[in-house]
Amino acid sequence: MIEIFKNWIVSMLCIGIFTTIIQLIIPKTNLKKYIYTLIGIVTITVIISPVIDMFKSNSMEDSVSEVLAKFSNTNDKNINIDKIKDKSDNVVREQFIFMIKDDIKSKLELKGIIVNNVDIKLNDNYDIQRITINIKSAGKNSSGIDSVNSIVTYIHDEYEIEYSKITVTEEGN
Repeated sequence: MIEIFKNWIVSMLCIGIFTTIIQLIIPKTNLKKYIYTLIGIVTITVIISPVIDMFKSNSMEDSVSEVLAKFSNTNDKNINIDKIKDKSDNVVREQFIFMIKDDIKSKLELKGIIVNNVDIKLNDNYDIQRITINIKSAGKNSSGIDSVNSIVTYIHDEYEIEYSKITVTEEGN
C-alpha cells in the first residue's frame, strides 16, 4: 500500500515537471489547446491510477479489512473509556460523600456535639436520600431528646434536607 502511494507521488511530480517544460516549449499556436487537453487527460490518468491498481490487485479488500480492524480496536478503547468513566463517577461520588460527612462532623463539633459516625445515601443525581448521624450521648443529666431534635433541625436548615430523610441516633457513654 505504501509502495503504491510512493509511486503515485513520484508520478505526480513527473507530470508536474513535464507540464511545466511543455508550457515553456510550445509556441502560441492553435495546437496549444490540444496539447493542454492531452496533458490534462494524462494527469487525470495518473491521479486515478492508484485506485485502479487497488481494484486490479485486490488490495482494496485488504485495505478495507485493515480499516475495519482498526475500527474494532477503537470500539475496545471506547469500552475502556466507559469503564474509566464509571470509575471516575464512583470516585466523585465517594469524594462528595466524604466532604459532606466531614462538613457535618466539623459543624456539629463546633456546637459541642461529638459525632461517632455519619452515613449518607445518595441517588444517581447526587441528591441525598438518607442521612444517619450517630452521636455520643451528652450524659445522664442532659436530655438527649433536645440535642437530637436540635441536630435534625440544624441539618435540615443547613443542608435543606427533608426532616424525614434525617435520622439521629444517640450512643451511650
